[in-house]
Formats: sequence, structure tokens, C-alpha cells
Amino acid sequence: MKQNPDSYLLYEAGKFITFNIRLKTVMKHKVDGEALNRAAQTAFARFPYYAKEIKILPDGEIELIDNARPLSVSRSDGRRAYFGTAKVNYHLCSIDYEDNAIYFNMYHGLCGGCGVMFWIKSTLWHYVKEAFGVTLETGNIKTADTPFVDGETAYPDAAALEDAEPLGTVKKGMVYIPGTDYAKQFFLTPFRDTKCYELELESKDFMKYARNNDGSPNSILSALMFRAICKVTSPAIARAIRGNILCNYRADVGCPETYHDLVRLMSVYYPRNLEEKNIEYLSTITRTMMYVQMQPEFSVKNFKATLKNKEGIDRVNGFLAKRMYSKVHSTYLKPPFGTFLISYVGRDEWYGLEDYVERVHCITDGHLMIEVNALRDKFFLTFMELNGRHKFYDAFCEAMREENISFVEHGCSGRLLPYSVFPKKSKG
Repeated sequence: MKQNPDSYLLYEAGKFITFNIRLKTVMKHKVDGEALNRAAQTAFARFPYYAKEIKILPDGEIELIDNARPLSVSRSDGRRAYFGTAKVNYHLCSIDYEDNAIYFNMYHGLCGGCGVMFWIKSTLWHYVKEAFGVTLETGNIKTADTPFVDGETAYPDAAALEDAEPLGTVKKGMVYIPGTDYAKQFFLTPFRDTKCYELELESKDFMKYARNNDGSPNSILSALMFRAICKVTSPAIARAIRGNILCNYRADVGCPETYHDLVRLMSVYYPRNLEEKNIEYLSTITRTMMYVQMQPEFSVKNFKATLKNKEGIDRVNGFLAKRMYSKVHSTYLKPPFGTFLISYVGRDEWYGLEDYVERVHCITDGHLMIEVNALRDKFFLTFMELNGRHKFYDAFCEAMREENISFVEHGCSGRLLPYSVFPKKSKG
């Protein structure tokens, strides 16, 4: 691997596949733009590995070079951010805000969901200090004067990872993919205009329900999503449904504290004949399949497959050729494909920030997906689908009502995910 490992995902970035993150934090007060800008610059200086811009070398390689320009902090104008442009000072991240909401935008290759929280929590901590003149408990929040944590920038050493076959396998087979919905959405409304729906659940009540049904948040949400899809699909078409559940495998490959994006998918195969089973039964088989796939051996195989793809990109000459190779060999295009995705990698401590933050929602690419964030006493779901009629969302809400799971709907909004713009190739 010749390049910065964070650069390779850019080869796969296309018009509709953005691979970017837009995280929304709803504050308990109206945002002070000047205080936010000061706080953002202070916090951003703590993370030089995020302060990058794109450079295309003469041989077509993407290089991420240091960018000392200020981070872009602006009032939201209803338009998406374009990374790599003058408007965002050529950075691969930016911040915008409106009323009581702050939006953090970032190129996903720079970090995983855990890594992006380093920057977000640091910015909010400094913002509270600037806006209200108070200093909060730090905990594990990386403030401007926090030294680098051991392993914070570490990347796995493939040679140190032993090859071993996992005990058990992932169930394969064709499953339902709502391709007709995608096709209609593509032709009638561009992907970039798809919506996301915001939900709020009480942690105490939801966790009690999960325990009573042999579940964890991931297994319960996956079971509910299976039930929802069955409600709006024909058994003749959706003969089997697969849930993919995100797994953060940093610790499995020796980098538990790294900011790098090290995630993989666990796969849960649901034959349609499970449709009449109750949630406890569905949750139990979900947890069983998750348990099998939590073995570190799966993580090592996934990392080495990803690394092999990056090394293949290195061997190809020319920017367009590298982009084509990355798309053909992308690990995102490897089976087993999922009908839906649940993204929750565990609760993150927010310490005193919880007195100032009302809600947190993560907006990403996803054809039929639930992103989960949590504060001390709340779970926040961001439901995304490529369907203008939001039939899956409606069915998911119906499934929760049938289980007497209380929730609050906060409406829908456009994703407005940022795009990445490439500069011209340098002449050497």
C-alpha cells in the first residue's frame, strides 16, 4: 500500500455514491455562529489527520496533503457541501448550522463512525465553553490540549495478523433487494434528493423490551426491520431477506483506539417462512448469527481483502484506470448483499454535553438503512430508504407499534450529503 490508507475510498466516489457523512446535532438552544466558528477552529487544530486536501499526482495517484486553511463554518443555505472546493477551503470536512442544529460533514474515508466522534465531541465541548463560558467534564473527549492517545493514528499491520478460518460460515443465497424502488427513484427523483426520517426512543423502555425478548438494540432492530419488509412485500418476490449489521473491528486487528475507518458487515439470513415468528424468536436467531460472526478471524479476512484491493489500485497506472479498478474490485460490491443495514456500534459517552445536546442523527448513504445514535437516556434512529412513498418507514413504525414500543417522530428531511470534487492532475 503506497498511499495514505484514507485516500483509497475516493477512487470509488461517484455521482451517486458519495461515501460521506453528515451528522446532525440538535442543540437545546439557538446556535451562536461566531462562538461555533471559534470553537471549531480550536478543536480542528487537535486533529491534523483530518486537515487534508486532495492532490492528484502525475501518475494518477490520489495524495492527501496537509491543509492549513481554516475549517469552513457557515450558516446552512439548503445546499450540499462540495469537498475539495474553494467554498470549504479545499478541506474534506466542513460545518454548517441553522437555528438550533449543527451539521458536521466529513468524507467517510477519513474516519469511521467512532473516529468522527473524536472531532464532533471536541468541537461541541469547545463550543459550549465559548458560548456559555463554562468548562465541562472532559472524560474521553479529546480537547485542544489533549495529547495524542497511544494508537490514535495506528493502522493494522497485516503481517502481524494470523490467517485462520472462522468457526462457522455466513449463510449465502439470493435475497430480496428492492431494485424496482431504486429504479423508480433513479428516474423520477435523483438519489441525492432522498429523505431520512428521525425517531426518538426512551433508552430505559427500549432496553427493557430488548432484555425481555432475548435481544440487543441491533438484534431487535433487525428483527423489526424483517417484520416491516414482510408487511409490504409479496412472499413470491421477497422469498428471503438479509439483514446486514455493522461491526466495528478495530480491536480485532490490533487498533482499538484508531480514528481509521475499520468496519465490516455481519449478515443475518431470514427465510420468508420466519414471517409468523415472534420478535423474541427472530431476535434469538439474529443474535446467534451475530455471535458466530463476531470472531476476530472474520475481521482479519475482511481487512486483508480490503488491503488487497488497495494494493491492486497501486499496481494500476492512471487516475481513470485506478478508479475503474476500485469500482470493479470494491469490497462494497462483494456478496452477500443485504436487503437492509443496521448501523450501531455501541453507546458513546457524551459527559456534560448531554445538558446541551437534544438529539443526534447520523445521515449517510444507504438504500434501506437505520443509523443509531445514543445519549444517556435516549436512542435516536435515522431511517433512510430509496422510496418516494416511504413504505418501508411506515411499515417499520407499524411493527414497533404492534410491539408497544413507544417512540417519537421528528419528521423527515433531505439528506444533503456532501460530494467530493477532484482537482486537476498535477504536472509533476
